[in-house]
Amino acid sequence: MSKWIVGAVLCGIAAGYFILPPWVAEHCGTFITVGLCLILFLVGVDMGRQGGVLEDIKAAGLKVLLIPVAVAAGSLAFAALASLLLPLSPRETMAAAAGLGWYSLAPMLLSSWSATLSAVAFLANVMREVLSILLIPLVAKRLGFIECVALPGAAAMDTVLPVVVSATHERITIYSFVSGVILSFAVPVLVPLIMNW
Repeated sequence: MSKWIVGAVLCGIAAGYFILPPWVAEHCGTFITVGLCLILFLVGVDMGRQGGVLEDIKAAGLKVLLIPVAVAAGSLAFAALASLLLPLSPRETMAAAAGLGWYSLAPMLLSSWSATLSAVAFLANVMREVLSILLIPLVAKRLGFIECVALPGAAAMDTVLPVVVSATHERITIYSFVSGVILSFAVPVLVPLIMNW
């Protein structure tokens, strides 16, 4: 599936540059929103068709909450270590990583502190999502299914959810969705908290 995704992006770049009229670019945001809603609707249909969603949540219990907690803690810890190699303080690297893959919100939250840090947050979180899309099939084969949920962070509930499901198992959908939702709620709390620390 990674090959299809990369191919689709490259075709989109070529179409945008050579073929499509400018008015299409003006409405790209709307097309993306509609497409994302359709993907999430179809994932929901698939979850409903399987049945047993509530049973899966009950069976997972509080363990389902450990995934987003581990993802957030690991992201922040490794970001702090990355500050040893970067011209940024641990607080700045942790704030950028606290976007947890939500590349549109984290830079906006950091823009009032620093334009540079906002740009770093954008790049770091975009790279997290892109690398997740590319690496999830490999991680599913070599490491495990739950690890695939951790890679995209907050994007595990939306844009990367179909990649996680296709590379793992339908039963992982609930873990991915719940983890993404919790991490998405954590971003607007964590980023200002770290910057005001």
